Amino acid sequence: MSILSQLPSQMGERKEGANRKAASLCLEDPGLFNEIANGLQSPYASLAGDCAEVMTMAAKENPPCVAPYAPLLSKLLFHKNTRVRWEAAHALAYTAAYVPSLIGSILPLLSEIIRADKSVIVRDYAIDILGNFASVDEESASKAYPLLVEALAVWGGKHAGHALNGLVNVLEKIPAKGAEVAILSEPYLQDKRGVVRKAAAGLSKKAGS
Repeated sequence: MSILSQLPSQMGERKEGANRKAASLCLEDPGLFNEIANGLQSPYASLAGDCAEVMTMAAKENPPCVAPYAPLLSKLLFHKNTRVRWEAAHALAYTAAYVPSLIGSILPLLSEIIRADKSVIVRDYAIDILGNFASVDEESASKAYPLLVEALAVWGGKHAGHALNGLVNVLEKIPAKGAEVAILSEPYLQDKRGVVRKAAAGLSKKAGS
């Protein structure tokens, strides 16, 4: 039986448990990822979304297993269906550090998504992609840095927490940015959102270390 036939969209269900089971099966038998990859290219958004979610669930447990399919996932970042976009972006966030060349090649696209995508979730994950890309090396951190700084302020600062966390990875690779980043984080130390204050405090501490 094809693994695609076991996904919720093909069984007339909406439970994510089937996708979780499919992800586990793929991790046990990586050859099954090829079927999921075929499903990513389906003209049916429900199936493409299920397959992207399977990739996300598998990538959370074992990013290297999903990394070979990152190019296919990147092609879904502008899919018309919101769920497909956010699952593709989520899977790429988990795998970004394993495919730096790919991420480096789509930085303009990620910037566009962060500025223009209508989905908060998609934008969050696009910023997470940048943050994890920044963790690779100094070159990647340098490329991600201006986009993460831009992400601090877009949409009225709605994504500041994700951007601040990404900047921590920048400082890991470029400690000389400490003073500059400390200034950037200062306004967020008193943010009304606890998660943003926590991220700002962590970044401020890292900048001063």
